[in-house]
Amino acid sequence: MMAKKKPLILRPYHKTRYAYEKLRICKHCRFFTVLWEDRCANCGREALIPVMQQARIQAKRSMQNERLIALLITLAAVLFSQTILQIILCLAGGILLTGLLWWFQRKMIEPETRRQLEKLLRSSERRIIEGIYTNLTTASAAIKDDEQLGYEILREMATIVHNDRIRLQQIMLLQSFALRKDMDLTLEPLMISDFEPALAEYIGELAKIKRELIKHKAIRYVLRYEREILDMKNGVRIMALVAGAAVRMKTYVDAYPDFILRYVRHLPKDRFLRLYRLVRRHPDQTWNGLRNEVSALYNEKYRWDPEFQNWD
Repeated sequence: MMAKKKPLILRPYHKTRYAYEKLRICKHCRFFTVLWEDRCANCGREALIPVMQQARIQAKRSMQNERLIALLITLAAVLFSQTILQIILCLAGGILLTGLLWWFQRKMIEPETRRQLEKLLRSSERRIIEGIYTNLTTASAAIKDDEQLGYEILREMATIVHNDRIRLQQIMLLQSFALRKDMDLTLEPLMISDFEPALAEYIGELAKIKRELIKHKAIRYVLRYEREILDMKNGVRIMALVAGAAVRMKTYVDAYPDFILRYVRHLPKDRFLRLYRLVRRHPDQTWNGLRNEVSALYNEKYRWDPEFQNWD
């Protein structure tokens, strides 16, 4: 008997432009994490800040040190001056140069912040790995008590860590949930190279509820492992669902006509209608016999269906 899938509401996932933006660092002990916790898991203090914020702090500190050095040089020049004129010139020159340095630093704050970020990440590779390992331990413990929390932790970690172990754990958890169209789901970041029945099931589920996620990579995956998928209990259904998702765009029909042809008779009515209209709009395309099969199925099953009359 199939286990009942759990309904859930996932914590909002905040996408970032760069993976490192998910990293946070403890200002006290320099512990790294990708999770949203308030307290540092290492020292227990509420001192976690984004790595970009830490890089900006270091950039400002570096620039402050440069200004301090400029002022010290000015002070030394004043102290070693022999005349009042020399003192005035050294003081005025030092203040002017310090002012110019401050103006230049304001213009260079962003490049300097990026430089400090690269320096921070390079020098902290071991601590970052240790932090992520701690996150993984947290995820493993959470999965036992709260599968949703475990998935959300793995989802954050996957931004930084790209390996099949974490992808497979996410897929297995997703397959225990009742998925909905309004959920923030993804597919391509979860793709693994080897055949995995849970991934095939997940692709089939997305082909039903979020067809826009079925792209070339997913179609090529089910084609590569078509025989293995067909050996699954719902294998034909999975392949037909993916074929049905593919007919939403002519690009995919052009690329995979033989695949769609093999499963055209398994398409639900709405997907076959989509394919039928696409075929009618491109009379110059044969798609390796797909056009003829669509025409034959239309004549056999849908010839008198009113939905198929107003295809324009």
